[in-house]
Amino acid sequence: MNRDFVFLILSLILWGIGEGSFFSFVPLYLQELGAKAFQIGGIMGGLSFAAMLCHLPAGYLADKIGRRTLIVASWAIGLLATLLMYLSRSLLLFVLSLFLYGATAFVLAPLNSYISHAAPKGSLNRVLTIISASFNFGYMFGPLIGGFLGENYGIRQLFLFAAVLFFISTLLVWALRPQPITPSSHGIAFFRSIFNLRFSLFVFLIALTIFATYLPQPLSPNYLQNQKLLPLSSIGVLFFINGAGIVTFNLLLGSFTPFLGILSGQILTMAFCLLLTNTTSMPAFAIAFFILGSYRAAHTVSVAQMRNYVQPENMGLAYGFAESVFALAMILASFFAGYLYEDNPVRMYSLSIHLTLITMGLTLGFIYLTYPVMKRTPKTIHFGDHQD
Repeated sequence: MNRDFVFLILSLILWGIGEGSFFSFVPLYLQELGAKAFQIGGIMGGLSFAAMLCHLPAGYLADKIGRRTLIVASWAIGLLATLLMYLSRSLLLFVLSLFLYGATAFVLAPLNSYISHAAPKGSLNRVLTIISASFNFGYMFGPLIGGFLGENYGIRQLFLFAAVLFFISTLLVWALRPQPITPSSHGIAFFRSIFNLRFSLFVFLIALTIFATYLPQPLSPNYLQNQKLLPLSSIGVLFFINGAGIVTFNLLLGSFTPFLGILSGQILTMAFCLLLTNTTSMPAFAIAFFILGSYRAAHTVSVAQMRNYVQPENMGLAYGFAESVFALAMILASFFAGYLYEDNPVRMYSLSIHLTLITMGLTLGFIYLTYPVMKRTPKTIHFGDHQD
């Protein structure tokens, strides 16, 4: 593993600890600031909206001015936004700062593009899952630390703690080496090289999957506290276990085909919903949050599969487009979750199960229709219909 991956892994571990220490408790802090359940759902959806607006231009700029430049910019903006969240005392100012932090998700397109460019041939799925696991390894400790600090010093202090870690993380990511910029196609060939049929269908499929499987997640902390009567520290433990699940499933699914990871995420998210609604014990909740780790791992391996449908010089823009669509799915799921929670919290979970069953059928159909073509196509990429 080259030096850039080492610096990136260390930086992501620190960022994961910092973000994990506060992010799981944001819905509860919004509640402290006076937000109602449907507002919290809208605000969490607004995070995805802020990201959606930035993914596509970030991917385009990554292809034009360099991936490292966009990565460093995202880290710096994230640090600034976290300091502003700590300094904000009103709901409005906090939400604006939170949206600024959400916008830093634009890093996904240039980061995935950077990794895809640097990864040895044939190892992209493995490299992506290892690097994702490094962030989530740090993230799984964050809620434990955040639960302890939040109960003893208040949730607001978690943002200051995170900012200190983000500063060190930013120094590490600054050490990444730039990559060469490859000239891309122009005109019709440019658009055909990105928006080919299999790429478009795959992005649509993953977006539907994200909507179905993310639906019960934004307000699960509120559900656990208000309906299951769990204290903040116990919720922190559950998110620690969730982080362990994310790391485990990233490392496990990175050794298998991406579609196996996607299907596993769908099945295990349904099991998460069943456990949260039909049990009341902490061990059952622990199992639920551990297997929920497959959700993020499935997203990681879907990025690896997506690489088969685009050309190297357009990776940034293609990833940016895909992440914009995925963010839109999360926005809609978050808003809908708020509505369902106000009506009946259990409906978030039951509807997620039904929708996920539909996406499983669509996933199997996509595999059936594309696998024979993928199997017999040479390992080359052509305009208009690209795959490895």
